[in-house]
Amino acid sequence: MPATPVDALTVLERSVAALGGDDRPGQQALTEAIATAIESGHHLVAEAPTGSGKSLAYLAAALAAGRRAVVATATLALQDQLWHKDLPHLEAHAGVDFHRALLKGRSNYLCLARLEAARGDDALFDERPAASFTADLPRLQKFANDSETGDVADLPSGIDPASWRLVTCGPHECPGATRCDSGDSCFAELARMEADGVEVLVVNHALYCAHLATEGRLLPEHDLVIFDEAHALDRTATNALGTDLSAGGLHHLAARLGRVNATETAVNALHASAERLDLALDELEGRVDPSQGRIAELLVALGEQLAVASRSVDKDKGALGAHAVRLAGSQLEAVRRLQSPADTDVVWVEGIERRSLRLAPVRVGPRLAPVLFSQVPTVLLSATLGPGARFEPLTRALGLDPDADLEPEEVVEADGERRTRPSLGYEALRIDSPFDHREQAMLYVPRDLPDVRSADWEQLARDELCELVGAAGGRTLVLCTSWRVVHSFSEVLRERTEHKVLVQGEDPAAQLIEQFSADETSCLVATRAFWMGLDVPGPSCVLVVIDRLPFARPDEPLEQARREDVERAGGNGFRDVDLPGAALVLSQGAGRLVRSVNDCGVVAVLDRRLATAGYRKVLLDALPPMRRVVDRDVVCDFLAKSARPVA
Repeated sequence: MPATPVDALTVLERSVAALGGDDRPGQQALTEAIATAIESGHHLVAEAPTGSGKSLAYLAAALAAGRRAVVATATLALQDQLWHKDLPHLEAHAGVDFHRALLKGRSNYLCLARLEAARGDDALFDERPAASFTADLPRLQKFANDSETGDVADLPSGIDPASWRLVTCGPHECPGATRCDSGDSCFAELARMEADGVEVLVVNHALYCAHLATEGRLLPEHDLVIFDEAHALDRTATNALGTDLSAGGLHHLAARLGRVNATETAVNALHASAERLDLALDELEGRVDPSQGRIAELLVALGEQLAVASRSVDKDKGALGAHAVRLAGSQLEAVRRLQSPADTDVVWVEGIERRSLRLAPVRVGPRLAPVLFSQVPTVLLSATLGPGARFEPLTRALGLDPDADLEPEEVVEADGERRTRPSLGYEALRIDSPFDHREQAMLYVPRDLPDVRSADWEQLARDELCELVGAAGGRTLVLCTSWRVVHSFSEVLRERTEHKVLVQGEDPAAQLIEQFSADETSCLVATRAFWMGLDVPGPSCVLVVIDRLPFARPDEPLEQARREDVERAGGNGFRDVDLPGAALVLSQGAGRLVRSVNDCGVVAVLDRRLATAGYRKVLLDALPPMRRVVDRDVVCDFLAKSARPVA
């Protein structure tokens, strides 16, 4: 029998009580809504701000239902929280017996076939081994002998990441367990088998979207999927359902084929085509039509060369030969897709030094809906889901229909069997934040700054930044929309303040966050990678500075194609594409400030359009209800009070 919402609330109550936590009406409402969606078989889209306890809510509902659930996260930090904290707590206190598993992409597991080859003369290296590889190899062998998982997360410290990459296998390379000499003991296959039959399987968005792109071949059968951090699903699904081709990838493939005795003629032809592709891409910018001109001729030649090279591989090379053939097959598939893109695809040249030909669906929804929302009840959750009473910009982009009925549909399959499938309708829920943003936070927009497109803006914005950082005593996260501004703002802070300035790219992201959290007077300057997922509660972050409204570049090929698609249907590209996208990213950035009931501070947006533009209401409505201020003196006074003195 399906669980009822009361059952789910009981599981939640036990779990919260064991933590010594308080009843949270928002968390309870979310749990009830998820339990009802699971029981009824419809989709749910819910915004649950930081501090609302959404992970315990959806886990309690899934466990009470007794269904097989996949939970997909966008960030490693949340995946670790679920696996190491939330799920063990529920095992101990929920009063429900369940099994769980964590499954990662294949390249996260040591490949025994490639390790064995590395110890002999048949190694297939995509990059030249570093000097440390000779010393790392016996340590990797010991890891293979001792480890139960083969997971990179369990790898002993001190092994060079470059050495690890040489003994892993990408998703398009594995020939399959039955065609690999190490198939019976393959760590990735063992992890996949362990995932069969568990009640809760934790993955990331990328793996789940790869599962969809391979027609459901990567993950075990399940009854529902929960996407936490669902604001990131559009981008991940678009990448997974697209493809790319690069000269570097072709050179790597040719080298691999050569090592498994593909004919010298075939290998040389691939190398030559890779060089021609590189030259052709150097002459192109932005969107291209791959069915015309020099690119079209290259793709035809490549298709023939890949097929010939695959057939010439030495059959006695076993797993390594199968690896190379599988990789050649994935490259051939990319070539064929690029040769005949669908009317709903866009193709463009990407990159500066290492250029590639990229293909992606203009609208991911029509591709995603049939393989996801029409197959399995889905829960989409995030702290921020963007504008709209029912989050319409996001849900329409993903393929849901805000106007459709909730009732599941009965359909007749090709074999005549009747089954019920979810409709594309969904329930929408917005949980109130547990924080008092009007008391805890200010939104500051300096109206006296010139327009961001003015030649004077950057220098005056640098002055404004230094004034604000001085008032906050450091303790500032600076979020920039371009690398150029990252360098400009970090430079001026180092010149004109005494605070330690941490800059994205100068150290690994995890180290930067750790340093920023530990040093209460430091500043962290970063670009898009830090607009979401960063969680630094307390006095280390009392000021979040955003350089300008995060609109996509007008010449960004995918967004450009999406504007055109909307306008062909009678819509408005700016209103329907740019504005919702900027609102979602802006709300993500602003959400870095208040992370607990004790946090307070200021979000400063150095772009006067947020205070003056006619479209500002859409952006402001997507933000927490902070007090809005345009007086710097008021802001500096509030910052001085927010910054706890360092002993």
